[in-house]
Amino acid sequence: MALVELARQALLLAATLSLPVLAASLAAGALVGFASAVTRIQDGALAVLPRQLAVGAVIAAGGAAGLAAVVRFAEVLWRAIPALVP
Repeated sequence: MALVELARQALLLAATLSLPVLAASLAAGALVGFASAVTRIQDGALAVLPRQLAVGAVIAAGGAAGLAAVVRFAEVLWRAIPALVP
């Protein structure tokens, strides 16, 4: 396996693992921003806590699958090292 292919797989894995977390944070931030604008409550803790809870829920729900994907990639990477080193 070529080095470029491994780098492509690593970037795809990083995007796959980070996208659900970023989407949950974006959705929670948008909802909190809307609720804050409607109620006119401007509290910093109110803006941060729901995002942290949303990100924690996504990590708790998909953490095992994400870790398994990272372990599979690490195994592929270790097996590809002899072919990469001249």
